[in-house]
Amino acid sequence: MPTLTRLGHLADLNPDWLRFNRGIERETLRVDGEGHLAQTPHPKGLGSALTHPSITTDYSESLLEFITSVHNRPEAALDELARLHRFTYTQLPNEQLWPSSMPSALPAETEIPIAQYGSSHVGRLKTVYRHGLWHRYGRVMQTIAGVHYNWSMPTEFWQDWAQRSGWEGDLQRFINEEYFGLIRGFRRHSWLLLYLFGASPAIDRSFGHKGHTELLPLGDDTLYSPYATTLRMSDMGYSNNAQSSLYVCFNSLQTYSETLTDAIHTPYPAYQALGTKVGEDYRQISANVLQIENEYYSDLRPKRVANSGEKPIRALNERGVEYIEVRCLDIDPFTPLGVDTDRMVFVDLFLFWCLVQDNGLVPKEECFKLRENNLNVAAFGRDPELKLNIQGKSVRLKDQGHNVLRSLSELAVEMDALLGGDRYQQAVAKQLAKIDDVSLTPSARFLEQIKQQGSFRQTALALAEQHRQRLAPEALTADDQQALTSAAQRSLDEQSQIEATDQGSFDDFLTSYLRQ
Repeated sequence: MPTLTRLGHLADLNPDWLRFNRGIERETLRVDGEGHLAQTPHPKGLGSALTHPSITTDYSESLLEFITSVHNRPEAALDELARLHRFTYTQLPNEQLWPSSMPSALPAETEIPIAQYGSSHVGRLKTVYRHGLWHRYGRVMQTIAGVHYNWSMPTEFWQDWAQRSGWEGDLQRFINEEYFGLIRGFRRHSWLLLYLFGASPAIDRSFGHKGHTELLPLGDDTLYSPYATTLRMSDMGYSNNAQSSLYVCFNSLQTYSETLTDAIHTPYPAYQALGTKVGEDYRQISANVLQIENEYYSDLRPKRVANSGEKPIRALNERGVEYIEVRCLDIDPFTPLGVDTDRMVFVDLFLFWCLVQDNGLVPKEECFKLRENNLNVAAFGRDPELKLNIQGKSVRLKDQGHNVLRSLSELAVEMDALLGGDRYQQAVAKQLAKIDDVSLTPSARFLEQIKQQGSFRQTALALAEQHRQRLAPEALTADDQQALTSAAQRSLDEQSQIEATDQGSFDDFLTSYLRQ
């Protein structure tokens, strides 16, 4: 197990350089009072899903997404997220926010509403892309929700570390290389996050079982997997078979860009058979392996804020990595916001640990072994006999979990000594308890509640009501209410302006977009 080798001891660092920057993207389905997927449009009082910076939708019109700004304290990010939730509740008198990653009771697939973003070229692009996801993977899979964690180091840290490393070239190039080193370390150890924070061991029967014989029935409306940690990240969910053979190389920005771009420009016979534009209706953006970069369901992405209409890979190539996006975290069904401080502090530590290790390149063969580890932990992570493939050796998950957490604990001691307090040591201790006692994992706790209730649907619905009461809309201050109401109206005005000033045809716009 690697130790803190590249940075040395932390004692001579400026503590401010370890005030990590983070933002949260929390997804959640709108459901009716019976736990069925909402069929209502995105509430106008929430503003425009196209242009609102903080409240939007993802695949489905019913799948809300809350996006915080960047904060250097976990508590500040959660405070902003709480305000967004409270404001949203004011616009949902008859609906709840679903507290689980796996969806509520679903209607027939064609009745799952696809998100709408208006008549502008960029709005139509977003909807056509989602139509492509429907035709390729089905609408059901696109109702799964998660928590995305956006994370970066402050510029002052990079400047100091580049100097310590003897780097004399362009700083952004150094940053790119360091973030991809982090990514390689993350991919080798992300199975641990699936075990510790996975919280989706059961599904509503309406989701469908797709031939997964390990699922067991519970009551009239529930199927569950006895040892699953996160069905969301299993091959039932985002890690789907349709992309099982797709190879994207995360060894550097260049290899990432090249392999991802190849997939975007490589025709795929099954998608060609679907057709791109049939009559006047678009079925997908293109008939290639990937329509755009975001279609690749990775557990981590290097990111750069893109300009309107700019492809993400172009933004990365031209301006470099700005932050990384962790995408493998389930919604915590026991917390009103789907994420809490304890999880954020541990993930901060985990990401920094990945950054400061000496992470060698990941050969192609290892990439697929790492994927197998994650799939096994997602589907069978609480099985006491489960073993992982660690550098070609078969190792029990519990043993490897202890190894990783021991190394994390060493870093936590140094960070607490530098920053004061024992926050990071406590974070490791809480996660170590889950390694020693599987019943403490969120997946085990949630499954126990589901078994007691006899229904995934009813358990989640009861939690949704509890969360709504804890985040009572009346707790929103008048100033916050006014600010969020004004933001919603500004976003509607901005969408109208975009639609009014569009030029040319959508066909020409799409052609230009794909040429980037």
